[in-house]
Amino acid sequence: MSLLRSLLLENLGLKLVALLLAALVYFNALTDRPAKETVSFPIVLQELPDSLAIAGPVPTAVTAEIHGLGKPVLRVKYFPPSIGISLAGVRAGHFERSLNTADLPLPPGLEVERLVGPRMVTLELDRRMQRHLPVAARLEWAPPSAARPVGQIVLEPATVTVSGPARAVAKLDTVGLAAVRVDGRRDTVRTEVGTQGLPEGCTVEPSMVHVTVVLGHP
Repeated sequence: MSLLRSLLLENLGLKLVALLLAALVYFNALTDRPAKETVSFPIVLQELPDSLAIAGPVPTAVTAEIHGLGKPVLRVKYFPPSIGISLAGVRAGHFERSLNTADLPLPPGLEVERLVGPRMVTLELDRRMQRHLPVAARLEWAPPSAARPVGQIVLEPATVTVSGPARAVAKLDTVGLAAVRVDGRRDTVRTEVGTQGLPEGCTVEPSMVHVTVVLGHP
C-alpha cells in the first residue's frame, strides 16, 4: 500500500501538469473536427420611430442548426451574434418581416444546416402615448389576520409617467405598486418599491417609488 501511495504521490505536480496538457491537446483535437450545434440568435429591434410603440409580444431569438469546425461553432453557440431588424419608416399597424438563412450573421466557414424558426417576425405597432398617472400602494400582512389600522400612506412621487401603446395606456387609471410587507411593525414603515402590472410594451418613469406607511394603534 505504501509503495502504491509513493508511486501516486511522487512528482505529483509534474503529473498534474502532464494531465492538464494531455486534456488540452485532446480538447484542441476534438474542436478541430466538424461539428453541428443548435444556436439561438438574439433578435434586436432597431430604429423604431419615437412616435410608435410595440404592442404585444416581441420575438426574442431565432433558432438554427449550424455546422463547421468545432472551435468557431462553439464560439457562436456560446457567444451568438444578434440579428438586427430595422423598423425605420414603419407605421402603426401590423408589421411582418420574413427571415432566412442570409439573415444569420455567421463568420466565414460556418453554414446553416436548418433554420428552425421562427421564419417570420410579426409585430403590432401602435401610436405612442404618455400619461401622468397616480400610483396605488398595496399593503400585505402575514397572516392577514394580523392586519392593523393604517393612519397614513405617503407616496413619493405620487404620480409617474407611463409611456407605451396608446390603446393600452388609455385604459389605465392608476399604476399599481409592489406589495409593502408590514409584518410585525408597530409604528412607521419606510421602503422603496417598483411598479407592477403594466401592460406589455409600457414603461414607467420613475421606476421606483418611496412609500411611507404610518400605522395606527390597534
